[in-house]
Amino acid sequence: MTDFFEKITGSIDKGIKTISSKGKEIIEVTKLKGEIKDIKASIQDRFNLLGKNVFEMINRGALKEEEIKVDCEEIKSLFRKITELEEAIKRVETEALKMRYGADAVLCPKCGVANKSGDKFCSSCGSTLTPEISSEGKVCPSCGAPVKEDTKFCTKCGTKLA
Repeated sequence: MTDFFEKITGSIDKGIKTISSKGKEIIEVTKLKGEIKDIKASIQDRFNLLGKNVFEMINRGALKEEEIKVDCEEIKSLFRKITELEEAIKRVETEALKMRYGADAVLCPKCGVANKSGDKFCSSCGSTLTPEISSEGKVCPSCGAPVKEDTKFCTKCGTKLA
């Protein structure tokens, strides 16, 4: 009877940890997406201001290229910040998935769903999962198994390699 209660307690504890992890992930991702939204609004405002300034410069007959370049660099830096935030979202989601499914979870490059290590196809969308690259950097085009550079046939499926 004690084993039964320990199993139930363990399952409940695991469920609470999963819910807590998912909640933290949702909060962090929502925060990062909010920052992206704010930056996109700022970019739009800067584009509008840049267009207005260029228009006024042209009307005055004095296009100040250096001022325009400064404004463009500021906009570029905002786009870089968005890229950084999108990468942070991917890291948060990946870490959360690894906590839920184990450290060896493989994420589908198409839909982002976690799959078991060793799976060849995504359980959600059916896309081919990115194969592990061998130390030589070559994989079998048929089965995705890592192969040595000088190998003529795949040792896993027998496919002739180019």
